[in-house]
Amino acid sequence: MPSLAHARQAVALGSIAGIGVNRPGADVALARRVSGTDLTGVSYRVQAQHGVSTASLAAGAARAALRAANAELATVGMIVVGTSSPDVLWPSTACLVQNELKLPMVAAFDLYAAQASLLTALDVGIRYVGASTTVLLIGADSDNQLVDLPGQGRNVRGRAAAAAVLRAVNGGSGVLATVSGGSARPARPGNGDRRTLVEGVGEAVTGCLTKAGLRLDEVDLVVGDQSSPEVMQDWSRQAGLASNRLLLDPSQYGALLAAAPLTALHDGAVAGRLQDGMIVLVLECGSGPVWAAACLRWQKTRVDQW
Repeated sequence: MPSLAHARQAVALGSIAGIGVNRPGADVALARRVSGTDLTGVSYRVQAQHGVSTASLAAGAARAALRAANAELATVGMIVVGTSSPDVLWPSTACLVQNELKLPMVAAFDLYAAQASLLTALDVGIRYVGASTTVLLIGADSDNQLVDLPGQGRNVRGRAAAAAVLRAVNGGSGVLATVSGGSARPARPGNGDRRTLVEGVGEAVTGCLTKAGLRLDEVDLVVGDQSSPEVMQDWSRQAGLASNRLLLDPSQYGALLAAAPLTALHDGAVAGRLQDGMIVLVLECGSGPVWAAACLRWQKTRVDQW
């Protein structure tokens, strides 16, 4: 457990009032994967009969998060969506969610940062949390926009969304620090991309914990990037992190992309793995290369499922 005297040095940037997830069941029709030979445009791919859309997933998760937080729609002043598979580039997924929730004109935008989209969106959204403004943070991805190129397989990706209601600090728990970044360095021979990501994750962890005034040995649980298990395992070995402090389950969360971090936190809360006052470090990394980290002091956050 963290040293309470040391952990109190960090002042939370905002609290997580509620988390909601939207994972369509097996009875929900899959989106039909298309190839270059039968691709007929965006208008074809976003029709409802072709499967759930990123925006519909995001709206469902948002409703669950608002319900968990007991938050009124009128208090929402911003919607930030992290995704790598928007249905259309304009209007943004956030604007489509705003329309579906029947919200008035509020700030609404998407952030695209590959597998680090959710924590990158958190890095931006947490800066706008104020005494009277609630920020709706959403991570969502679907298979509607995935096109099979020649030589690629036809594996269906996961479809899910997760959302969090961010509010002003209440009691000192919540988001202590966030970091996001990336590299324009060319790939190195062999496992160069993997080594770059391991180094990037290490830099993000160091920067995030420094901002929070904490050390890695004071972190109770690390929620790793579920789509890059090899990178997470390499980093954890280098950092000397015990395996029982790393939450890494790619078989369950690896295909969820932007929805994975909040979904893992949701499930951890339901299972009782997350206890009030625990220090949690959440990591993401991926193509770009990009990486991001967030340090949380866990509170008794309510969770819900759409």
